[in-house]
Amino acid sequence: MTAPRLAGCRYSDLMVPRGLSFRIPAMAAIAVLAAAHPPESSVATLIAVVRRAVARQESDGKLAGEIRKIRLAQRLDDHVIEELESEGAGPKSVAEMLDLRDLSAGLPQPAALPDFPEPPLPMRTEQDSILRSAAVNAINYSAGLPDFMCTEVVHRYEDMGGTGKWKSRDVLQVTLSYFEHQEEYKLTAINGHATTRAYDSYSVGGALSEGEFGTDLAALFLPKSKTEIRWDHWTHLRRRVAHVFFFRIAAANSQFRMEYGTGSDSRVSATAGQHGYFYVDRDTGQVLRINAAADLPRDFPVRKATTLLDYDFSTVAGRQFLVPLHAEIRMSTDYIFTRNQLDFTAYRKFSGESTITFDQAK
Repeated sequence: MTAPRLAGCRYSDLMVPRGLSFRIPAMAAIAVLAAAHPPESSVATLIAVVRRAVARQESDGKLAGEIRKIRLAQRLDDHVIEELESEGAGPKSVAEMLDLRDLSAGLPQPAALPDFPEPPLPMRTEQDSILRSAAVNAINYSAGLPDFMCTEVVHRYEDMGGTGKWKSRDVLQVTLSYFEHQEEYKLTAINGHATTRAYDSYSVGGALSEGEFGTDLAALFLPKSKTEIRWDHWTHLRRRVAHVFFFRIAAANSQFRMEYGTGSDSRVSATAGQHGYFYVDRDTGQVLRINAAADLPRDFPVRKATTLLDYDFSTVAGRQFLVPLHAEIRMSTDYIFTRNQLDFTAYRKFSGESTITFDQAK
């Protein structure tokens, strides 16, 4: 199994129009400029917009459209997004807020924010106890999963130049099989059309990922990772109270690998360190989210890579198991920015009639 990689991102596929010119009347130009550069808003304004929409039970798509129009004058952080998600913001709205987070990264922090309710700071003994539970659950996670299948839908987007204007590249539908503790990905459709292409072939191109079923989770707690961990803050994640821990894994101890290339003869790879946060459910001791950034070598073509991976409970063969729910993987070179949104659905038992062949070269 491999960690997220940027595979087959070919510059020849990316067309940039040249020499495009046109005239517009002066008043129309002012209107266009005003629409392109809306007034700057505070993070508190964003919070008010989301809460108002949730109270009115607006659709996720409508709220996402409202958020897309906001131009922040302050830095938006993950904690605010998590709390608004728990209050009712849907996945499309959260994706737009993640874009705002990235675009506002260099802006000043808000002077003050509305208080989000949280428990008191946990004692060190409580922190240690929840970490022990999380480690046991994570290391034993893969062994406790049954053989199953699910449907993975991958929406892939590209942004040329990092403007925040994402364009859809394609939609992949994948049958993911988990059999004898191994993952197998079978690409079944591209943009709704059946395909026989291999999931990891360079004819598919774009950014692809693997390892969501246990690899990323176990790596946090394996002794060889020598992970630096410290308690950071409380949050609410999908209405669950969660401990948030900061972590860092040095490249020398990391299992996280990235690949990049425009073809099989130009593939380069690197082992990268990681840092970020993981979220542990206060009541079950299960890891519910990993939010990680890669610490990449300076000479690697990919400049930035982040992974947001959410776990939740789903029924498989009549029992509840913690399984991947959603992931968002973002990568960028000097000019190409990619965003993959992964949704895992239709979990079901791996049937006796199913056949599967593993590529031993993986």
